[in-house]
Amino acid sequence: MKITDVEVLVLRQPEIQYVNDSSQDACVVRVHTDAGIVGIGETDSAPSVVKACIEAPSSHYLCRGLREILLGQNPLDIESCWDRMFELSIWYGRRGVALHAIGALDLALWDIRGKVEGKPVWALLGEKQRSRIRAYASVLMPDRPDDAARVAAHWAEHGFTAVKLGWGGFRMGLTAARKLVGAARRALGDEVELLLDVGFVQRRVPAEAIEWVHQLAEFHPYWIEEILPPDDLDGYRKLADAVDTPIATGENNATVQDFVDLLDRGRVDIVQPDVTRCGGLTVAHRVGWLAHERHRPCVPHAWRNGIVVSASLHLNAVLPNAVFQEACQAETPLNRGLVRETFDVHDGSLGIPDAPGLGVTLNEETVNRYRVAN
Repeated sequence: MKITDVEVLVLRQPEIQYVNDSSQDACVVRVHTDAGIVGIGETDSAPSVVKACIEAPSSHYLCRGLREILLGQNPLDIESCWDRMFELSIWYGRRGVALHAIGALDLALWDIRGKVEGKPVWALLGEKQRSRIRAYASVLMPDRPDDAARVAAHWAEHGFTAVKLGWGGFRMGLTAARKLVGAARRALGDEVELLLDVGFVQRRVPAEAIEWVHQLAEFHPYWIEEILPPDDLDGYRKLADAVDTPIATGENNATVQDFVDLLDRGRVDIVQPDVTRCGGLTVAHRVGWLAHERHRPCVPHAWRNGIVVSASLHLNAVLPNAVFQEACQAETPLNRGLVRETFDVHDGSLGIPDAPGLGVTLNEETVNRYRVAN
């Protein structure tokens, strides 16, 4: 079997709001084979930039477009394909958007292999540890305490036993954050876990991050996420020495080595690889086991559409240290309608897909409606 074509679909809703919601657009890939089997993938990144990485004509041996790298390759030899893409894009890659593009293509290759073998991707990754996994509702933090309370209560009433509030109102500083988090905690009571993603764009130094964690600890967050920039490994180490509240991060890191550094030098408590941004399931699976060997949980970042959600569920199916599935609640047409399958929460958990491949199919009506012309 050989790869015959790589297709990149850029999707975008008509109006984009400048909030931290990446489900307003999408970059979907379709990898075609000479056997007629097509794999689909997606990445959580800047779609037009990803498209350029994939479709660019080769400049020279170490500066090649990802589509050209894959043409003629065996899609079932995923490790070899991954290594070729990483090595032959090294002049513009190694991290960032090139890894995001590789991640999308990697998902499509796993989808192809699952379809060829008639198995769900989790069965290709390892032994199934669970058929369902606890989910947390993931939403942006409102700007007003009464809205924070209302949003938190809403998702608890819809069956979630954990709610994460992120970014949004946290930009207003620590005093406002205490009021917002306090209102959310009172609305949830003690029975529902409260997770916080305070965002790193305020460029806090470690001393400020430590103060934030100490000030928010009284509200008993399950974790505090992305409180420092992703590369501030020394800052995360200082934070680990100074606080008891669990610290989570990892969605903006890529490659296995990044996560070795994050776990060993940064000493984060919970690692959060995004199955697309880190370089695909091939990398995320290794990262999960690296965390397991260090007795730390792995919780994939999944603020995206159905392809990313499904891929994350397959990963969570086989990791012994999986504890949560992120369930993005953004009310965007792409988040709600990119794939035909639905991911419904029952008793606070999501089921693991069992169909061959990733187990999702594109909703062509949505694709055609929101596709950006080449």
